[in-house]
Amino acid sequence: MTKRILFLMSDTGGGHRASAQAIAKAIHHLYPHSYETIIEDIWKEHTPWPIDCMPDTYNWLSGPGVPFWKLLWKGTMMDTPRERFFEVMAPVFRRHAVPYLQKIKPDLVISVHPVLNHTGMDWLAHAGLQHVPFVTVVTDMVTVHPLWICPEVTRCIVPTQTAYNTAVGYGMPRHKLAIYGQPVDYLFAELIGEKRTLRRKLGLNESRRTVLIMGGGGGVGRMYEVSRAIAQTVPQAQLLIVTGHNEKLKAQLDKVAWEIPTHVYGFVENMPELMSTADMLITKAGPGTLSEAFIAGLPPIIFDYIPGQETGNVDYVLENKAGAYAHNIGDIVSLVRAWMNPANPQLQEMSHRAAALARPQAALDIAADVCQLLPATIPYESQNMRFEAMPALMP
Repeated sequence: MTKRILFLMSDTGGGHRASAQAIAKAIHHLYPHSYETIIEDIWKEHTPWPIDCMPDTYNWLSGPGVPFWKLLWKGTMMDTPRERFFEVMAPVFRRHAVPYLQKIKPDLVISVHPVLNHTGMDWLAHAGLQHVPFVTVVTDMVTVHPLWICPEVTRCIVPTQTAYNTAVGYGMPRHKLAIYGQPVDYLFAELIGEKRTLRRKLGLNESRRTVLIMGGGGGVGRMYEVSRAIAQTVPQAQLLIVTGHNEKLKAQLDKVAWEIPTHVYGFVENMPELMSTADMLITKAGPGTLSEAFIAGLPPIIFDYIPGQETGNVDYVLENKAGAYAHNIGDIVSLVRAWMNPANPQLQEMSHRAAALARPQAALDIAADVCQLLPATIPYESQNMRFEAMPALMP
């Protein structure tokens, strides 16, 4: 009988679903026709109103509502308020989630969301499925909130050594932990190619230095202001702007009479190609975006981050000298101009340092690890793939 693997996630930002999809895809690649995978927004689909509406507030919380988000983050860092909240809400959470688990009877549960670890274990127990292995895959790169760490889980997988150390500090037994990197689509590395060839394929100017600007799946941050400042002050550049699901921003950018070659995209499926064709990336500090950039050897200029879970990502990039942080638009433009100077070796050096942080094999390694918790899984040995940074194109 085919084993069933359930991913618990919620669409608070695009990273949780993307991580689940990357792991599920890797599972089917390593063990074709062996497992059924279900990716379920358990928070939105199996909690009652108005709790099910909370994921829809995430874009507001990570934008205008950041002060409230900071308060929420700090409050849930403290043991007593966090524990009291879940004590009060546990019966409400169980009402729909427990019957759902009893209906699908998963053979393995994987949580890729911080709120769904302690609650997920509680649901399994009340569903009579406490024997089912439960795995946490931490999808925040460096800064790990206590909600991620439930020492009772079967396995806990983290992306970095810093995250590992934090998990141990929160009480996770070392023998349950593994470090594999951030799970991104394993095909990402295979789709990367030579810059001029990719630029030709995408209809771009082959010789112009290329700046990729993005703000995560939601297209958040001051992308409009940043892109306009570069277009007006860096005449030798060309811009690739990815607005994700932010249709309002895309419409606004589409109306601009650009001073330099500029290509505006909405949500894209060819991010590996776009990253590979670029010389530098301007982005918020999302862990998935940064991990993909490392694989492409693409140095990021981080212009924004969500306080709390993305704060450590900025430090990680800076400490490894794999990119830069600049909040002021003038500083961003100055960095772009400096990096584009052919006499400045900084861009090439950071490209190599970014590539040194890449873990393109992460999703495959995670898939192999979690499937070992199920009977009759064929062992898989990681190839420990390493990727060199692509040479920066300096015409």
